[in-house]
Amino acid sequence: MLPLHLQNEVIHPDGQIRAGFGDDFKARADFVDAASKSLKAASTSGIPRVFVRMAFQVGGTDLPDNCELYRFVKHNEIMREGSWGAEFFDCLAPDTPSDVTVSHNRVNAFYATQLEQMLSDYGCEHLVLFGVATHSVVEHTARHAVDLGLRVSIVTDACSAYPREKHEASLSAIGNLVTLVRSEELHFD
Repeated sequence: MLPLHLQNEVIHPDGQIRAGFGDDFKARADFVDAASKSLKAASTSGIPRVFVRMAFQVGGTDLPDNCELYRFVKHNEIMREGSWGAEFFDCLAPDTPSDVTVSHNRVNAFYATQLEQMLSDYGCEHLVLFGVATHSVVEHTARHAVDLGLRVSIVTDACSAYPREKHEASLSAIGNLVTLVRSEELHFD
């Protein structure tokens, strides 16, 4: 299982990355509930959980200036390694000894990380993923995983994008590549 960006800066109402919820507190609460169910289902079934988070160096020296998001992050020093924003949201944080964390600094969770090797070491053939935001890290990472030959499932109610139309458009765009499932339907055989 690959939970993506379950971090304070993205999930917490005081976070500065608004791509997942804006000020929609009900959507945030529904997401947290679905993400919690998904994490618990994997843990109960003994499925490895690899938590992916964004974390940048002080001054954003490891970020290019090629897009608005990276410039915003650099300018505001958010999601900096060791900061509150880069830490996991309390109730969605890794909580078992077998949980693993991967840090990345681009949109795609595979880019310049050990994620591909890690999944290979686990013998992963089917990757279940979810997180924020649907139209960026979720979609980009899912497409990369499909290109690697993995079967991919996305937990739709444990994903979010703001405005909501971005979430729906993203799921529609990748629906022919992945299996879309809700948290209450999630089971591991």
